[in-house]
Amino acid sequence: MSDVSNGEWCPRPPTAKQRLAARLLGEEAGRRARRLGLTRAEFLRSAAGTATAFMVLNQVHGLDQWGDAAVLPLKREHCDDPAAGRERLRQQYFIVDVQTHHVDLTAPLLALPAVRFGVSCLRFLPPKITCTADALPLLGQANYVKEMFVDSETAVGVISGVPQGTILPPETMAATRDLVNQLAGSERALSQAMIDPTAAPGGATATDSLAHQVEDLGARAIKCYTGNPGGSWWLDDERVSYPMLAAARKHRIGLVNVHKGLPGLFGPMAEPYVHTRDLPKVVRDWPDLNFAVYHSGYFIGSGITEFIQVAESIGKRKNLYAEIGSAFAIAFLQGPDQAAHLLGQLLKTFGSRHVLWGTDSIWWGSPQWQIDAFKALTIPPAMQEQFGYPPLTTRAKRRILGLNAARLYGIDPRARRCTVDGIDRMRAEQGGFRAGRSLRVYGPRTRREFLALLAHGARAGA
Repeated sequence: MSDVSNGEWCPRPPTAKQRLAARLLGEEAGRRARRLGLTRAEFLRSAAGTATAFMVLNQVHGLDQWGDAAVLPLKREHCDDPAAGRERLRQQYFIVDVQTHHVDLTAPLLALPAVRFGVSCLRFLPPKITCTADALPLLGQANYVKEMFVDSETAVGVISGVPQGTILPPETMAATRDLVNQLAGSERALSQAMIDPTAAPGGATATDSLAHQVEDLGARAIKCYTGNPGGSWWLDDERVSYPMLAAARKHRIGLVNVHKGLPGLFGPMAEPYVHTRDLPKVVRDWPDLNFAVYHSGYFIGSGITEFIQVAESIGKRKNLYAEIGSAFAIAFLQGPDQAAHLLGQLLKTFGSRHVLWGTDSIWWGSPQWQIDAFKALTIPPAMQEQFGYPPLTTRAKRRILGLNAARLYGIDPRARRCTVDGIDRMRAEQGGFRAGRSLRVYGPRTRREFLALLAHGARAGA
Protein backbone atom coordinates (compact mmCIF):
# COMPACT_ATOMS: atom_id res chain seq x y z
CA MET A 1 0.00 0.00 0.00
CA SER A 2 2.77 2.42 -0.95
CA ASP A 3 4.11 4.10 -4.08
CA VAL A 4 5.06 2.05 -7.12
CA SER A 5 7.03 3.85 -9.81
CA ASN A 6 6.39 3.51 -13.53
CA GLY A 7 10.11 4.04 -14.11
CA GLU A 8 9.54 7.76 -14.70
CA TRP A 9 9.86 8.89 -11.07
CA CYS A 10 11.52 7.72 -7.88
CA PRO A 11 9.09 6.13 -5.39
CA ARG A 12 8.83 7.40 -1.82
CA PRO A 13 9.17 5.14 1.20
CA PRO A 14 5.84 4.04 2.72
CA THR A 15 4.27 6.39 5.25
CA ALA A 16 3.33 5.35 8.77
CA LYS A 17 -0.33 5.13 7.71
CA GLN A 18 0.54 2.97 4.74
CA ARG A 19 2.56 0.60 6.93
CA LEU A 20 -0.31 0.43 9.38
CA ALA A 21 -2.78 -0.26 6.59
CA ALA A 22 -0.63 -3.11 5.29
CA ARG A 23 -0.44 -4.68 8.75
CA LEU A 24 -4.16 -4.34 9.42
CA LEU A 25 -5.02 -5.75 6.01
CA GLY A 26 -2.89 -8.81 6.71
CA GLU A 27 -4.68 -9.35 10.01
CA GLU A 28 -8.20 -8.76 8.65
CA ALA A 29 -7.64 -10.88 5.56
CA GLY A 30 -6.12 -13.73 7.57
CA ARG A 31 -9.06 -13.82 9.97
CA ARG A 32 -11.68 -13.85 7.22
CA ALA A 33 -9.75 -16.37 5.12
CA ARG A 34 -9.62 -18.86 8.00
CA ARG A 35 -13.36 -18.54 8.57
CA LEU A 36 -14.04 -19.21 4.88
CA GLY A 37 -11.54 -22.07 4.60
CA LEU A 38 -9.31 -20.15 2.18
CA THR A 39 -5.67 -19.18 2.15
CA ARG A 40 -5.01 -15.50 2.73
CA ALA A 41 -3.89 -15.08 -0.90
CA GLU A 42 -7.07 -16.73 -2.16
CA PHE A 43 -9.19 -14.43 -0.03
CA LEU A 44 -7.30 -11.33 -1.14
CA ARG A 45 -7.89 -12.24 -4.79
CA SER A 46 -11.64 -12.22 -4.17
CA ALA A 47 -13.96 -9.22 -4.29
CA ALA A 48 -14.38 -9.56 -0.51
CA GLY A 49 -10.60 -9.26 -0.19
CA THR A 50 -10.66 -6.06 -2.24
CA ALA A 51 -13.50 -4.70 -0.09
CA THR A 52 -11.49 -5.54 3.04
CA ALA A 53 -8.53 -3.55 1.72
CA PHE A 54 -10.83 -0.60 1.07
CA MET A 55 -12.36 -0.94 4.55
CA VAL A 56 -8.88 -0.80 6.09
CA LEU A 57 -8.01 2.35 4.12
CA ASN A 58 -11.20 4.01 5.36
CA GLN A 59 -10.35 3.01 8.91
CA VAL A 60 -6.73 4.19 8.81
CA HIS A 61 -7.68 7.56 7.32
CA GLY A 62 -10.62 8.14 9.67
CA LEU A 63 -13.26 8.03 6.92
CA ASP A 64 -16.88 6.94 7.17
CA GLN A 65 -17.46 3.36 6.04
CA TRP A 66 -21.06 3.95 4.93
CA GLY A 67 -23.60 6.74 4.55
CA ASP A 68 -23.87 10.12 2.86
CA ALA A 69 -20.38 11.20 3.97
CA ALA A 70 -18.56 8.07 2.76
CA VAL A 71 -16.24 8.47 -0.24
CA LEU A 72 -15.72 4.70 -0.45
CA PRO A 73 -18.97 3.22 0.89
CA LEU A 74 -18.63 -0.33 2.25
CA LYS A 75 -20.55 -2.54 4.65
CA ARG A 76 -19.04 -5.30 6.76
CA GLU A 77 -20.96 -7.89 4.76
CA HIS A 78 -19.02 -6.86 1.64
CA CYS A 79 -15.84 -7.90 3.44
CA ASP A 80 -17.17 -11.04 5.12
CA ASP A 81 -19.06 -12.60 2.21
CA PRO A 82 -17.40 -13.07 -1.20
CA ALA A 83 -20.81 -13.03 -2.91
CA ALA A 84 -21.71 -9.70 -1.27
CA GLY A 85 -18.30 -8.35 -2.23
CA ARG A 86 -18.86 -9.35 -5.83
CA GLU A 87 -22.25 -7.65 -5.79
CA ARG A 88 -20.71 -4.43 -4.44
CA LEU A 89 -18.17 -4.35 -7.28
CA ARG A 90 -20.40 -5.99 -9.87
CA GLN A 91 -21.24 -3.09 -12.19
CA GLN A 92 -19.62 -3.55 -15.58
CA TYR A 93 -18.08 -0.82 -17.69
CA PHE A 94 -16.35 -0.64 -21.04
CA ILE A 95 -12.78 0.05 -19.95
CA VAL A 96 -10.00 1.54 -22.09
CA ASP A 97 -6.67 1.93 -20.27
CA VAL A 98 -4.71 4.56 -22.19
CA GLN A 99 -1.43 4.16 -20.32
CA THR A 100 0.04 0.68 -20.02
CA HIS A 101 3.65 -0.48 -20.09
CA HIS A 102 5.99 -3.42 -20.12
CA VAL A 103 9.69 -3.97 -20.82
CA ASP A 104 11.26 -5.37 -24.00
CA LEU A 105 13.59 -7.95 -22.50
CA THR A 106 15.36 -9.52 -25.48
CA ALA A 107 15.47 -9.02 -29.22
CA PRO A 108 14.23 -12.57 -30.02
CA LEU A 109 11.01 -11.70 -28.21
CA LEU A 110 10.06 -9.52 -31.16
CA ALA A 111 10.23 -12.40 -33.63
CA LEU A 112 8.04 -14.87 -31.75
CA PRO A 113 4.70 -15.41 -33.53
CA ALA A 114 1.61 -14.91 -31.43
CA VAL A 115 0.43 -18.49 -31.76
CA ARG A 116 3.56 -19.81 -30.03
CA PHE A 117 3.03 -17.76 -26.92
CA GLY A 118 -0.30 -19.41 -26.25
CA VAL A 119 -1.47 -20.48 -22.86
CA SER A 120 1.94 -21.69 -21.68
CA CYS A 121 3.24 -18.12 -21.36
CA LEU A 122 0.32 -16.97 -19.25
CA ARG A 123 1.02 -18.70 -15.95
CA PHE A 124 1.45 -17.80 -12.31
CA LEU A 125 4.81 -16.35 -11.38
CA PRO A 126 7.31 -16.87 -8.56
CA PRO A 127 6.65 -15.03 -5.27
CA LYS A 128 8.78 -12.38 -3.53
CA ILE A 129 9.49 -10.36 -6.65
CA THR A 130 12.18 -7.68 -6.50
CA CYS A 131 13.68 -5.56 -9.25
CA THR A 132 16.68 -7.80 -10.00
CA ALA A 133 18.01 -9.40 -13.15
CA ASP A 134 16.23 -12.64 -12.26
CA ALA A 135 12.91 -10.84 -11.82
CA LEU A 136 13.06 -8.76 -15.00
CA PRO A 137 11.12 -11.35 -17.08
CA LEU A 138 8.12 -10.49 -14.93
CA LEU A 139 8.18 -7.03 -16.51
CA GLY A 140 7.96 -8.54 -19.97
CA GLN A 141 5.44 -9.13 -22.70
CA ALA A 142 3.87 -12.41 -21.59
CA ASN A 143 3.22 -11.25 -18.04
CA TYR A 144 1.84 -7.97 -19.37
CA VAL A 145 -0.76 -9.93 -21.33
CA LYS A 146 -1.72 -11.95 -18.27
CA GLU A 147 -2.00 -9.04 -15.82
CA MET A 148 -3.76 -6.64 -18.19
CA PHE A 149 -6.10 -8.81 -20.20
CA VAL A 150 -6.61 -12.06 -18.31
CA ASP A 151 -6.63 -10.73 -14.73
CA SER A 152 -8.62 -7.53 -15.14
CA GLU A 153 -11.78 -6.15 -16.72
CA THR A 154 -9.78 -4.00 -19.14
CA ALA A 155 -11.38 -4.21 -22.59
CA VAL A 156 -8.72 -2.30 -24.55
CA GLY A 157 -5.21 -1.31 -23.51
CA VAL A 158 -3.05 1.34 -25.16
CA ILE A 159 0.62 0.39 -24.99
CA SER A 160 2.53 3.51 -24.03
CA GLY A 161 6.11 4.42 -24.86
CA VAL A 162 8.98 5.62 -22.70
CA PRO A 163 11.65 8.30 -23.27
CA GLN A 164 13.76 7.79 -26.39
CA GLY A 165 12.24 4.34 -26.93
CA THR A 166 14.51 2.66 -24.36
CA ILE A 167 13.05 -0.31 -22.46
CA LEU A 168 10.04 -0.38 -24.82
CA PRO A 169 10.82 0.47 -28.48
CA PRO A 170 8.04 1.25 -31.00
CA GLU A 171 8.53 -2.09 -32.77
CA THR A 172 7.98 -3.94 -29.50
CA MET A 173 4.81 -1.99 -28.74
CA ALA A 174 3.44 -2.98 -32.14
CA ALA A 175 4.47 -6.63 -31.66
CA THR A 176 2.77 -6.79 -28.26
CA ARG A 177 -0.35 -5.19 -29.69
CA ASP A 178 -0.48 -7.80 -32.44
CA LEU A 179 0.09 -10.62 -29.94
CA VAL A 180 -2.79 -9.46 -27.73
CA ASN A 181 -5.16 -9.03 -30.65
CA GLN A 182 -4.33 -12.43 -32.09
CA LEU A 183 -4.80 -14.13 -28.70
CA ALA A 184 -8.10 -12.30 -28.27
CA GLY A 185 -9.32 -12.76 -31.81
CA SER A 186 -10.37 -9.10 -31.72
CA GLU A 187 -9.02 -5.62 -31.10
CA ARG A 188 -7.92 -5.50 -27.48
CA ALA A 189 -4.71 -3.45 -27.75
CA LEU A 190 -3.46 -0.33 -29.54
CA SER A 191 0.01 1.20 -29.72
CA GLN A 192 1.46 4.69 -29.84
CA ALA A 193 4.26 6.39 -31.74
CA MET A 194 7.12 7.42 -29.47
CA ILE A 195 8.49 10.77 -30.68
CA ASP A 196 11.38 12.89 -29.38
CA PRO A 197 11.43 16.10 -31.44
CA THR A 198 14.97 16.91 -30.23
CA ALA A 199 16.39 13.67 -31.70
CA ALA A 200 18.54 13.88 -34.82
CA PRO A 201 16.83 12.90 -38.08
CA GLY A 202 17.02 9.20 -38.78
CA GLY A 203 16.72 8.18 -35.14
CA ALA A 204 14.21 5.56 -34.02
CA THR A 205 12.07 8.16 -32.26
CA ALA A 206 12.94 11.29 -34.27
CA THR A 207 10.14 13.32 -35.82
CA ASP A 208 10.91 11.87 -39.26
CA SER A 209 10.25 8.37 -37.85
CA LEU A 210 6.54 9.14 -37.49
CA ALA A 211 5.76 7.98 -41.03
CA HIS A 212 7.24 4.54 -40.26
CA GLN A 213 5.58 4.31 -36.86
CA VAL A 214 2.16 5.20 -38.29
CA GLU A 215 2.19 3.59 -41.73
CA ASP A 216 4.25 0.47 -40.94
CA LEU A 217 3.67 -0.06 -37.21
CA GLY A 218 0.08 1.19 -37.01
CA ALA A 219 0.49 3.74 -34.21
CA ARG A 220 -2.73 5.58 -33.31
CA ALA A 221 -1.34 8.48 -31.23
CA ILE A 222 1.92 10.22 -30.30
CA LYS A 223 3.58 9.89 -26.89
CA CYS A 224 6.22 12.46 -25.98
CA TYR A 225 8.21 13.73 -23.00
CA THR A 226 8.99 17.43 -22.70
CA GLY A 227 11.28 16.72 -19.74
CA ASN A 228 13.44 14.46 -21.87
CA PRO A 229 16.77 13.05 -20.60
CA GLY A 230 18.13 13.53 -24.11
CA GLY A 231 17.18 17.22 -24.27
CA SER A 232 14.22 19.04 -22.77
CA TRP A 233 11.81 21.22 -24.72
CA TRP A 234 8.40 22.88 -24.52
CA LEU A 235 5.21 21.94 -26.36
CA ASP A 236 4.77 25.55 -27.50
CA ASP A 237 8.30 25.83 -28.93
CA GLU A 238 7.66 26.64 -32.59
CA ARG A 239 11.12 25.48 -33.69
CA VAL A 240 11.19 22.13 -31.87
CA SER A 241 7.66 20.98 -31.12
CA TYR A 242 5.66 22.42 -34.00
CA PRO A 243 7.39 20.34 -36.72
CA MET A 244 6.32 17.25 -34.74
CA LEU A 245 2.75 18.53 -34.56
CA ALA A 246 2.78 19.32 -38.28
CA ALA A 247 3.93 15.75 -38.93
CA ALA A 248 1.09 14.46 -36.74
CA ARG A 249 -1.39 16.44 -38.82
CA LYS A 250 0.19 15.19 -42.07
CA HIS A 251 -0.10 11.55 -40.98
CA ARG A 252 -3.63 12.00 -39.62
CA ILE A 253 -2.67 11.50 -36.00
CA GLY A 254 -5.14 13.53 -33.98
CA LEU A 255 -3.94 12.81 -30.43
CA VAL A 256 -0.71 13.89 -28.72
CA ASN A 257 -0.06 12.42 -25.27
CA VAL A 258 2.50 14.29 -23.20
CA HIS A 259 4.07 13.36 -19.88
CA LYS A 260 3.61 16.11 -17.31
CA GLY A 261 4.30 16.00 -13.58
CA LEU A 262 6.12 13.15 -11.77
CA PRO A 263 9.59 14.52 -12.58
CA GLY A 264 11.76 12.01 -10.71
CA LEU A 265 13.43 10.38 -13.74
CA PHE A 266 14.54 13.52 -15.47
CA GLY A 267 16.85 15.19 -12.96
CA PRO A 268 16.99 18.75 -11.60
CA MET A 269 17.81 20.35 -14.96
CA ALA A 270 14.77 18.80 -16.65
CA GLU A 271 12.21 19.10 -13.85
CA PRO A 272 10.84 22.51 -14.94
CA TYR A 273 9.87 21.06 -18.32
CA VAL A 274 7.30 18.68 -16.88
CA HIS A 275 5.27 21.66 -15.65
CA THR A 276 2.28 22.66 -17.73
CA ARG A 277 2.89 26.31 -18.57
CA ASP A 278 3.34 25.41 -22.27
CA LEU A 279 -0.24 24.20 -22.72
CA PRO A 280 -2.21 27.43 -23.38
CA LYS A 281 -0.38 28.46 -26.55
CA VAL A 282 -0.12 25.01 -28.12
CA VAL A 283 -3.79 24.22 -27.43
CA ARG A 284 -4.83 27.47 -29.12
CA ASP A 285 -2.37 27.14 -32.04
CA TRP A 286 -3.39 23.57 -32.89
CA PRO A 287 -7.18 23.38 -32.44
CA ASP A 288 -7.44 20.36 -34.75
CA LEU A 289 -5.18 18.25 -32.50
CA ASN A 290 -6.14 16.81 -29.13
CA PHE A 291 -3.66 16.95 -26.26
CA ALA A 292 -3.82 14.49 -23.35
CA VAL A 293 -1.80 15.38 -20.26
CA TYR A 294 -0.54 12.14 -18.76
CA HIS A 295 -0.69 11.88 -14.97
CA SER A 296 -2.79 15.08 -15.01
CA GLY A 297 0.44 16.97 -14.30
CA TYR A 298 0.61 15.39 -10.82
CA PHE A 299 3.39 16.46 -8.45
CA ILE A 300 4.04 14.76 -5.13
CA GLY A 301 3.00 17.23 -2.45
CA SER A 302 1.02 19.69 -4.57
CA GLY A 303 -1.06 17.25 -6.60
CA ILE A 304 -2.61 18.71 -9.75
CA THR A 305 -2.96 22.30 -8.51
CA GLU A 306 -0.73 23.80 -11.19
CA PHE A 307 -2.37 21.88 -14.03
CA ILE A 308 -5.83 22.96 -12.90
CA GLN A 309 -4.75 26.61 -12.73
CA VAL A 310 -3.19 26.46 -16.20
CA ALA A 311 -6.24 24.71 -17.68
CA GLU A 312 -8.61 27.26 -16.18
CA SER A 313 -6.57 30.07 -17.77
CA ILE A 314 -7.10 28.66 -21.27
CA GLY A 315 -10.81 29.35 -21.61
CA LYS A 316 -12.02 27.13 -24.42
CA ARG A 317 -10.18 23.83 -24.01
CA LYS A 318 -12.17 21.38 -26.08
CA ASN A 319 -8.95 19.74 -27.30
CA LEU A 320 -7.34 19.28 -23.85
CA TYR A 321 -7.71 16.08 -21.81
CA ALA A 322 -6.52 14.92 -18.40
CA GLU A 323 -5.22 11.36 -17.99
CA ILE A 324 -5.00 9.94 -14.45
CA GLY A 325 -2.39 7.16 -14.65
CA SER A 326 -0.46 6.80 -11.36
CA ALA A 327 -2.04 10.05 -10.14
CA PHE A 328 -5.21 8.17 -9.17
CA ALA A 329 -3.29 5.28 -7.60
CA ILE A 330 -1.01 7.57 -5.57
CA ALA A 331 -3.89 9.75 -4.38
CA PHE A 332 -6.02 6.72 -3.46
CA LEU A 333 -3.24 5.17 -1.37
CA GLN A 334 -2.79 8.49 0.41
CA GLY A 335 -6.46 8.16 1.36
CA PRO A 336 -9.67 7.49 -0.59
CA ASP A 337 -10.75 11.05 0.15
CA GLN A 338 -7.66 12.30 -1.70
CA ALA A 339 -8.74 10.31 -4.75
CA ALA A 340 -12.19 11.89 -4.46
CA HIS A 341 -10.58 15.36 -4.37
CA LEU A 342 -8.47 14.50 -7.43
CA LEU A 343 -11.52 13.45 -9.43
CA GLY A 344 -13.56 16.35 -8.07
CA GLN A 345 -11.01 18.90 -9.28
CA LEU A 346 -10.82 17.32 -12.72
CA LEU A 347 -14.60 17.06 -13.10
CA LYS A 348 -15.06 20.65 -11.97
CA THR A 349 -12.50 21.96 -14.47
CA PHE A 350 -12.84 19.60 -17.45
CA GLY A 351 -16.21 17.89 -17.10
CA SER A 352 -16.61 14.15 -17.43
CA ARG A 353 -15.98 14.13 -21.20
CA HIS A 354 -12.33 15.21 -20.94
CA VAL A 355 -10.89 12.86 -18.32
CA LEU A 356 -9.19 9.62 -19.44
CA TRP A 357 -8.67 6.36 -17.59
CA GLY A 358 -5.07 5.13 -17.33
CA THR A 359 -3.35 3.02 -14.69
CA ASP A 360 0.38 2.90 -15.54
CA SER A 361 0.15 -0.86 -15.22
CA ILE A 362 1.74 -3.36 -15.25
CA TRP A 363 3.96 -1.47 -12.81
CA TRP A 364 1.08 -1.41 -10.32
CA GLY A 365 0.36 -5.08 -11.09
CA SER A 366 -3.03 -6.05 -12.41
CA PRO A 367 -5.04 -2.83 -12.86
CA GLN A 368 -8.12 -4.50 -11.36
CA TRP A 369 -7.66 -2.99 -7.89
CA GLN A 370 -7.65 0.49 -9.43
CA ILE A 371 -10.74 -0.37 -11.49
CA ASP A 372 -12.52 -1.60 -8.35
CA ALA A 373 -11.48 1.51 -6.42
CA PHE A 374 -12.76 3.83 -9.12
CA LYS A 375 -16.04 1.94 -9.48
CA ALA A 376 -16.66 2.11 -5.71
CA LEU A 377 -15.52 5.73 -5.23
CA THR A 378 -18.00 8.57 -4.71
CA ILE A 379 -17.84 12.32 -4.20
CA PRO A 380 -20.28 12.69 -1.30
CA PRO A 381 -22.77 15.57 -1.09
CA ALA A 382 -20.87 17.35 1.69
CA MET A 383 -17.70 17.42 -0.42
CA GLN A 384 -19.66 18.60 -3.44
CA GLU A 385 -21.16 21.47 -1.47
CA GLN A 386 -17.92 22.52 0.21
CA PHE A 387 -15.67 22.43 -2.86
CA GLY A 388 -18.10 22.87 -5.72
CA TYR A 389 -17.36 19.44 -7.17
CA PRO A 390 -19.84 17.70 -9.46
CA PRO A 391 -20.99 14.22 -8.42
CA LEU A 392 -19.08 11.20 -9.70
CA THR A 393 -22.10 9.60 -11.35
CA THR A 394 -22.36 6.28 -13.18
CA ARG A 395 -22.56 8.26 -16.41
CA ALA A 396 -19.34 10.11 -15.58
CA LYS A 397 -17.63 6.84 -14.70
CA ARG A 398 -18.65 5.30 -18.02
CA ARG A 399 -17.13 8.22 -19.89
CA ILE A 400 -13.91 8.29 -17.89
CA LEU A 401 -13.35 4.54 -17.85
CA GLY A 402 -13.71 4.07 -21.56
CA LEU A 403 -16.07 6.10 -23.70
CA ASN A 404 -13.86 9.20 -23.85
CA ALA A 405 -10.84 7.20 -24.99
CA ALA A 406 -12.99 5.27 -27.45
CA ARG A 407 -13.92 8.58 -29.08
CA LEU A 408 -10.29 9.74 -29.30
CA TYR A 409 -8.86 6.44 -30.55
CA GLY A 410 -11.69 5.49 -32.90
CA ILE A 411 -12.72 2.41 -30.88
CA ASP A 412 -16.21 0.96 -31.19
CA PRO A 413 -17.40 0.14 -27.64
CA ARG A 414 -20.08 -2.15 -29.03
CA ALA A 415 -17.73 -4.32 -31.07
CA ARG A 416 -17.48 -7.97 -30.07
CA ARG A 417 -14.22 -8.87 -28.35
CA CYS A 418 -12.62 -12.16 -27.38
CA THR A 419 -14.81 -14.16 -29.73
CA VAL A 420 -12.07 -16.62 -30.75
CA ASP A 421 -10.76 -18.88 -27.93
CA GLY A 422 -7.80 -17.02 -26.44
CA ILE A 423 -8.18 -14.67 -23.52
CA ASP A 424 -11.77 -15.38 -22.49
CA ARG A 425 -11.06 -19.10 -22.42
CA MET A 426 -7.91 -18.64 -20.31
CA ARG A 427 -9.82 -16.44 -17.91
CA ALA A 428 -12.62 -19.01 -17.56
CA GLU A 429 -10.13 -21.83 -16.97
CA GLN A 430 -8.55 -20.05 -14.00
CA GLY A 431 -11.95 -19.27 -12.45
CA GLY A 432 -12.57 -15.68 -13.56
CA PHE A 433 -10.49 -12.55 -13.84
CA ARG A 434 -9.97 -12.27 -10.06
CA ALA A 435 -8.98 -15.87 -9.38
CA GLY A 436 -5.57 -15.82 -11.01
CA ARG A 437 -4.38 -12.39 -9.99
CA SER A 438 -0.83 -12.46 -8.68
CA LEU A 439 -1.43 -9.64 -6.11
CA ARG A 440 1.98 -8.27 -7.03
CA VAL A 441 3.30 -5.02 -8.40
CA TYR A 442 6.18 -4.80 -10.84
CA GLY A 443 7.37 -1.22 -10.72
CA PRO A 444 10.17 -0.08 -8.42
CA ARG A 445 9.08 0.52 -4.80
CA THR A 446 12.42 1.76 -3.46
CA ARG A 447 15.20 4.01 -4.73
CA ARG A 448 17.45 0.96 -5.19
CA GLU A 449 14.86 -0.83 -7.35
CA PHE A 450 14.26 2.37 -9.32
CA LEU A 451 17.95 2.70 -10.17
CA ALA A 452 18.13 -1.01 -11.09
CA LEU A 453 15.32 -0.58 -13.60
CA LEU A 454 17.01 2.48 -15.11
CA ALA A 455 20.23 0.50 -15.43
CA HIS A 456 18.40 -2.23 -17.31
CA GLY A 457 16.85 0.38 -19.57
CA ALA A 458 20.28 1.82 -20.31
CA ARG A 459 21.59 -1.66 -21.23
CA ALA A 460 18.55 -2.31 -23.43
CA GLY A 461 19.13 0.95 -25.28
CA ALA A 462 22.87 0.42 -25.70
